[in-house]
Amino acid sequence: MAFDPPRGDNVSSSGSIAFTAKLIECESYPCHSGVLKFRNVLINEGGGYNPETGVFTCPLDGVYYFIVHASVYGRGQCGIFKNGEKVVSLYHTSLPDKCSQVATVSSVVKLSKTDEVSVNLWGPGRNDIFATADNDTVFSGFRLG
Repeated sequence: MAFDPPRGDNVSSSGSIAFTAKLIECESYPCHSGVLKFRNVLINEGGGYNPETGVFTCPLDGVYYFIVHASVYGRGQCGIFKNGEKVVSLYHTSLPDKCSQVATVSSVVKLSKTDEVSVNLWGPGRNDIFATADNDTVFSGFRLG
């Protein structure tokens, strides 16, 4: 099913704005820098998250909470970005043992309507972020008020 981009004011009838999306297995160990796309959307209340771009576009001014849980097998580095600028980041390594571990980063961010939030990758050799049937990499966010 194709993603239908949101139109107009995307606040849900309940007034809630919240999303959770997971990395799909075939996009594990990405070979690029930039936005990491979480294509398996579990919930997208308010329609702000776009799985095709990996970007949350704020539908309503407010204070939001974002969190990333990254499954790492080796070295992983990513961050939560607002309008292309890093807010917070993580770097995790399980070397030299190279075992599967989860790294987490989160932040409370004040947003205005149309601000964009994404998870970005960077750092050569630091893209050992993955997803399997038993290990999820997840990006979530919701409006606090």
